[in-house]
Order: sequence, then C-alpha cells, then structure tokens
Amino acid sequence: MATLDHQEFNTWFESLQTNNILFMFKGDFNQELINSIVLLIEGLPEIEHEDIIVKKRMSGVVVECLQNICRHGENILESSELKPGMLLLRKKNGDYLISIGNNVKTEKVAKLKDYIAKVNGLDDSGLKEFHRDVLINTELFGKYGADLGLINIARKSNRDFDFDFREIDDTYSFFSFEVSIHGTQNN
Repeated sequence: MATLDHQEFNTWFESLQTNNILFMFKGDFNQELINSIVLLIEGLPEIEHEDIIVKKRMSGVVVECLQNICRHGENILESSELKPGMLLLRKKNGDYLISIGNNVKTEKVAKLKDYIAKVNGLDDSGLKEFHRDVLINTELFGKYGADLGLINIARKSNRDFDFDFREIDDTYSFFSFEVSIHGTQNN
C-alpha cells in the first residue's frame, strides 16, 4: 500500500488552502449520508455566518446534487448497489462553488447534455414554467417529476452550470458538474 509522505501531505494541504477548499467527500452516497453532509456544511465557520438565504440555497443545491448521484449515479462494479461519487465545496471571489462527480451510463450522456443545455438556456420565468410542466406531465418527465433536480438547482444558483463528461469505457462515463451560489461575505 502506497503511503503519503510528509512532503506530499504538506503539498496537498497547501493546495487545499490555496484553492480555498471548505469541504470534500469521496465515497458512496445514500440519503442518511446526504443529511449528515448538509449538517456538516451548514456548521462550517465560513457558512455558519452567512445570510440565511445563502445557507438555504446552498443546502438545497447540495441536497439536489447528492440526490442526483443517489438516483442516477452508476457503479462500475455491476454487482454493487452503491452509488459512488464525490463532492467538493470551495469559495472563490465571494461565491461558493459546489462540484460533484459520478459515473453515468454512456448511453444517457447525449440526453443529459441536452437537458442541461435546456435548463441553462431558460430565464427565471422559463424555469418556473418548465418546473410546472414537469410536475404536470410526469409521463413525459418521469414519475413524480424526476427531472426537477436540475431545475431546482438552476432556480437557487447563479446559473449556467459548468459540466463535462469523460468516457471511461463503452458503458460508463464520468459526469462532473459545478454550480455557484453568491455569498454575502467576501473571502
């Protein structure tokens, strides 16, 4: 087993400080863990002193992002029910950047790209109308409006998600997604 020597650890720690990393997690997600992560994030000193609206937006976005991993993520090990993924929270220029990553089936990538592009292209009233349409037309969008997560994230964030897909193999791709929330305090 490879170990991290002190110099590597110090370099890694400096990188975390330089990039203003507030929280990170890599592992398997479930609803119980999501609840714990949200409580941990809300208790961070950098966030604890934020305006209640910023805290609520951030909590809502983190929950939606992690629930998307639980609902739509894939485990490359087909014998496993676990939903591996990662979450990174950092602060840059007064904004909170929430990044997630998880595996998805490559066959779903084109549809997901189109859906994200559609949500990114809507203004506030368009998002509100699309949200209503998804709720009304569950046969088009999935049981219980399963596609509401990205719409809710867009409504609570600064818009225009940054995302990417990297093909792992013919079956799976790695999906990375970043969204920002305006903070009330500067760095």
